[in-house]
Amino acid sequence: MVKLPMKKSRYFLLLLILTSLPLFGYVGPGAGFAFVGSFFFIFAAFILAIFNFLTFPLRALLRFFKRMRNLKKAKFKRVLVIGFDGMDHGLFNRFREQGQKFPAFEKLSREGTFAPLWSTEPPISPVAWSTFTTGVNPGKHNIFDFLTNDRNTYMPKMAGSDIIPPRRNLRIGRWLIPLSSPRIELKRKSQSFWKIVSSKGIYASVLRMPFTFPPEKFYGSMLSGLGTPDLRGTQGSFSFYAENKGADFDISDGVFEALVPLGENRFSGRIQGPGHPFLKGNPPLEIPFSLTLDRENRSVEIAVGKEKIQLRQNELSPWVKLKFRAGLVGVTGIAQWVLEEVQPLKLYLSPINIDPEKPSMPVSHPKMFSVYLAKLLGSFATLGMAEDTWSLNERVLSEENFIAQVYRTQEEREKIFFSALDKIKDGLIIQVFETTDRIQHMFWRYLPDSGSPAPQPSQDEKVRGAILESYRRMDELLARLFQKMGKDDLLMVVSDHGFNAFNRGFNLNTWLHREGYLVLKDGKKTSGKWYADVDWSRSRAFGQGLNGIFLNLKGREVSGIVNPGAEAEALKREIKEKLVKVVDEKFKKNAVKKAFVREEIYRGPYTVNAPDVVVGYAVGYRVSWESAVNYVGEELFSDNTRMWSGDHAFTRDQIPGVFFCNRRIAEKDPGLIDISPTVLAAFGIAQPAFIEGRDLKIDEKP
Repeated sequence: MVKLPMKKSRYFLLLLILTSLPLFGYVGPGAGFAFVGSFFFIFAAFILAIFNFLTFPLRALLRFFKRMRNLKKAKFKRVLVIGFDGMDHGLFNRFREQGQKFPAFEKLSREGTFAPLWSTEPPISPVAWSTFTTGVNPGKHNIFDFLTNDRNTYMPKMAGSDIIPPRRNLRIGRWLIPLSSPRIELKRKSQSFWKIVSSKGIYASVLRMPFTFPPEKFYGSMLSGLGTPDLRGTQGSFSFYAENKGADFDISDGVFEALVPLGENRFSGRIQGPGHPFLKGNPPLEIPFSLTLDRENRSVEIAVGKEKIQLRQNELSPWVKLKFRAGLVGVTGIAQWVLEEVQPLKLYLSPINIDPEKPSMPVSHPKMFSVYLAKLLGSFATLGMAEDTWSLNERVLSEENFIAQVYRTQEEREKIFFSALDKIKDGLIIQVFETTDRIQHMFWRYLPDSGSPAPQPSQDEKVRGAILESYRRMDELLARLFQKMGKDDLLMVVSDHGFNAFNRGFNLNTWLHREGYLVLKDGKKTSGKWYADVDWSRSRAFGQGLNGIFLNLKGREVSGIVNPGAEAEALKREIKEKLVKVVDEKFKKNAVKKAFVREEIYRGPYTVNAPDVVVGYAVGYRVSWESAVNYVGEELFSDNTRMWSGDHAFTRDQIPGVFFCNRRIAEKDPGLIDISPTVLAAFGIAQPAFIEGRDLKIDEKP
């Protein structure tokens, strides 16, 4: 848990301004302010800094001897674990059978190990990477989906972390003054293997590992990955601007703003930022900008604050700093522009990332690590899902411009990774690259056998062959890595799951409604989003997240009606048995391959937080977009016509990931759960009792 300190005795906004002490802001949904501190905190930090400075030589010497003692037990000088998110074992082999060449992967396969890698149930990133991180099943690490259920409201909330607002506030008219500290809480439990390694004095570098926000403290450095919010406090909300106010823009996952004409080819607009920290309701802070359009040269000049950005059509801008202010309180974000069209004028602004050079929320450990990297290598994306899939899904960002954004992000990640590689000559380096996942989600529809009903508008081979190119790029990255590796380095390459087609949406909540488990208010045949019009006094079960069904359990949910014990257990089994019999009549196929009562697949103290029933979809099917926002409709199935055409919310046996190693392993059927104990064994560290995975017994000989 990260606590963000503040001085409780500041009762009036005037006093805040007059003191000239470092100011703070409210961190809540949509707010990107972090608390900097009070006088007492600064004084205590100053004393602590002096103490650390004076004792540093002694502490460094003790750590050095501890490190050297433990490295003597290590089988390898340096252990590198590279994650290629979503790389699919079956698709990789298919590419090879078609004659595609992957020299670096082939070298690993020939000289070391190549095998399918078992994921988790369900095989989705937060669950899978958390099992990779801890070496335990989800019942012990507490992550079961991207979303979990708020027991008091039935609304979804992020499973990986909570940004918890102050408990007490002072209201003065429209002003809202926080009187207690907010905090950011990491929901993942158990212990990461890098923390165990670092406890032995061995340095660990952990870069972009999913579900590490807020970053934990250990002997090493970390950049948080998937799950890190943007400056608005969301998981990534873009902005879209157009000159035609009346145009039909259906933007559900971003912010649409009409540009205001100022004269011939001149416009003004506004950028919505985080919520105002001291106003009731936290209305968004705004920055004005002006735009001058040159239609003939297909370019614009954008003026934001003191900066002017020259931008040509279909060009991704460098990172632009955006400074938001609430009185004397300021916070900085970074974003990228794309001029999509000049006739009519259409302009895209990426989600506003937390500025790594001036982070308003913790995105790295230590906090100065992101600042150091930005100074050394230039600014970079901090958002967990920096590749803006939603803007392509909403058809705001073109396919070509989305690909450009993906590889700009990849280049940033590679710079950071190779910088760490050059500096860390012994110890542990972990890096997750997300390119393969993002590209496959958005371009699976272009694979010849995808069967996708989604549009395939492009004839550009760069677009149609985007997935193959992403695999080639990862191969090229490995080739560069080989040139920097020593003979005593151990390399493991893993993916958290594989991929396949998402062609049909299964309206899970509609099915629950039809079967009488989810009941609407009298006279209602459908509901709005977020379970509007649901009668909780008569509902026994509801869907939440990608793969979960929760019972409306008495004593757990706020309006629960299902009795714990025999009644609940019988209901879970009943739902499970019915689900696997659901048939899509259009294609005469079962939509669900397997369904699990949670106790069948999870063990441990946090199993109680898991969905009561976990749905494992058959390849080609996934929970529909409507059910994902808790909508109850009329149709049980629908074609997935969105650009997001590939997925992995199936069962793990249908989409294994990949495992490569530059050494041979003695154990068969490796799984993500085995990586943690294997790394510990590589450093000669005894496996803690809580870890459930196996040491894969890596051969020390090259």
